[in-house]
Amino acid sequence: MYKKLITVLIISICLSAKAQTNKWTYDFGESESIFNPNPGASSKKFGPKPAVNPDKSKQTVRVRNASDGSGELNITKKGPSFFKGAGLEMLAGTTTSKFAIYDIAGTSVLKNSFNIKFDNSTNGQWYYANGNSVDDEDVFRGNSNIKEGSDEIFAGFRWQMAEGDEIAFAYRNGTKWSTLKGTSFAKNTEYMLDIYANNSKEDKTYTKEGNNQTIKAGTSQVWVNGTKVSMDFPNPGLEAGKAINAFIIFGYKPKDSDAKPYAWIDNVEYADNL
Repeated sequence: MYKKLITVLIISICLSAKAQTNKWTYDFGESESIFNPNPGASSKKFGPKPAVNPDKSKQTVRVRNASDGSGELNITKKGPSFFKGAGLEMLAGTTTSKFAIYDIAGTSVLKNSFNIKFDNSTNGQWYYANGNSVDDEDVFRGNSNIKEGSDEIFAGFRWQMAEGDEIAFAYRNGTKWSTLKGTSFAKNTEYMLDIYANNSKEDKTYTKEGNNQTIKAGTSQVWVNGTKVSMDFPNPGLEAGKAINAFIIFGYKPKDSDAKPYAWIDNVEYADNL
């Protein structure tokens, strides 16, 4: 009798834990749309609705156009081969053009995947970041770039456009950016990025490409088209143990540049476990 009760209790706990797993895909749907409002405008209603958290709270998708109207955000069917139906096309403006998802019922670990492609522009910068968002002025909810004191960031990566075919890749290192030597991206090339983040206080394991991987506490790992980047990226400042409940992709270009840097994104995946 007691053994049966214990077995039922264990099964119930396992099923409850499984039911609370937060995992979803955001793929921009099938319908084309243009976000072309007044300069500096933002919207929480552009594009498909986001998934709902296991606790029934609502996640938020927010887009923002550059303050002088020089950016663009379009949901279009014209683009890279990884578009399934429609995907997001972004033009970096002279201030930030943004796509962010926050209000996630996150945990201290995150797996984030997405397809991305950069055009052949010779100027401009693109960013990805994840972290803990609670403030309307932080990089996820607000309009600014990543600031020197942005302690809401757990992992941050930057792609720097320049002359030539290569795109320099940098990571957030404390309050600064450090270029990772030996790792670069190419213009007009399609990529699948898998980002694993561990803000817990202990090492974690996950399975990738058929092998068990270990990710140390306070670090992130990046896979590019199925190949792991050699470095484990350090936490630049987020308090250990805090939930990673937001991520963002955004771009901007210098005001004196005539470049029109475009990027295309689709097949965004999130999971609160590795």
